Amino acid sequence: MVLRKIFPAMYTLSEEAPACSRNGTLYLMRCIFVMGVRKPPARFFVAYCLWSIVMNLSSTFYQPIAFLTGYISHLSELSAGELLTSLQVAFNAWTCSAKVLIVWALIKHFDDANDILDEMDRRLTQPSERLRVHQAVSKSNRIFFIFMTVYMSYATNTCLTAIVMGKPLYQNYYPYLDWRSSSWQLGLQTGLEYFAMAGACLQDVCADCYPVNFVLVLRAHMSIFADRLRQLGSDPEESPEQRYEQLIQCIQDHKTILRFVDCLRPVISGTIFVQFLVVGLVLGLTLINIVLFANLGSAIAALFFMTAVLLETTPFCILCNYLTDDCYNLADALFESNWIDGEQRYKKTLMYFLQKLQQPIKFMAMNAFPISVGTNIVVTKFSFSVFTLVKQMNIAEKLAKVEGEADFN
Repeated sequence: MVLRKIFPAMYTLSEEAPACSRNGTLYLMRCIFVMGVRKPPARFFVAYCLWSIVMNLSSTFYQPIAFLTGYISHLSELSAGELLTSLQVAFNAWTCSAKVLIVWALIKHFDDANDILDEMDRRLTQPSERLRVHQAVSKSNRIFFIFMTVYMSYATNTCLTAIVMGKPLYQNYYPYLDWRSSSWQLGLQTGLEYFAMAGACLQDVCADCYPVNFVLVLRAHMSIFADRLRQLGSDPEESPEQRYEQLIQCIQDHKTILRFVDCLRPVISGTIFVQFLVVGLVLGLTLINIVLFANLGSAIAALFFMTAVLLETTPFCILCNYLTDDCYNLADALFESNWIDGEQRYKKTLMYFLQKLQQPIKFMAMNAFPISVGTNIVVTKFSFSVFTLVKQMNIAEKLAKVEGEADFN
């Protein structure tokens, strides 16, 4: 009951309640606001601007630099496990910053997409249709909180591991701060790293979960649209003119769906492309760390991290495959409608519309490769190639030997 009061959009409304598809991205848009990439509200203009500067300076801009500078400054002092723990996160932090900048530049597309969802909602007249949208909205918000839980669990687990080990796991570079010199500087370093990583995780949730949130609601509307197509021409009391108008309205509905997809396509294309570039390498480094170097605390943190990395692409790639099937289902639904007894004008328009419906909705990663389960498997398999290469070259044994000699000396 407490959760229902705090997060009502996580729960399915009754079919009597009006449909509000934009609620499927309710908590997503609130977290994007917390990211500091929205237009500052007039009432809290200064406070929001200051928060945006602090959040993005620490997580978006400085954190990638801090990782790189830390390697240059303290590379010889890092153990193999510490280096891999830091390196796997560093690659993901660099891609996270790139995705945040893409979302920041194209944030208006989210508002436009929600406006188009409002148009779709106005076409819902049956209680069963509204119920389907309510179910999609609640599922979308629950998935968002699953993402948030996994990502924040990783950030918190690494912070706790750092406290137990008595040294910061990432060992980022902060000017005039030497965590080895005193306990309070160690605490400050750990706190700064946790704040930056928690902010990056929040940003990553928004940058990775928005395609899932939007497409889940879209699939609900496409399912309703398929039923609407299947019912075309089923009313014997309709005149030929009314039947034709119903078909034209369905064509307009399809155009609305395509406008919604085109609105999101530039953002999805950029963020997924950036993630595809490094997902195999990041997973490979994480596997090496877990199998060869990590202690119990680091291994648990690495498992949370691996789960988070897999969540960045896999759910949306699965949805893209389902979306293709939904498009073919639309064509089947139109063909199953009562069109044989229609007039010639109705049949010609329907055949043209059928050809359009047979063209599946596809998302591309920067026009380089399709976003699908097949592509996700290909880029993920690269992680095993990285792991195999390290094993064959005995890099782990060499690093352990060098580390042992350093400890002996």
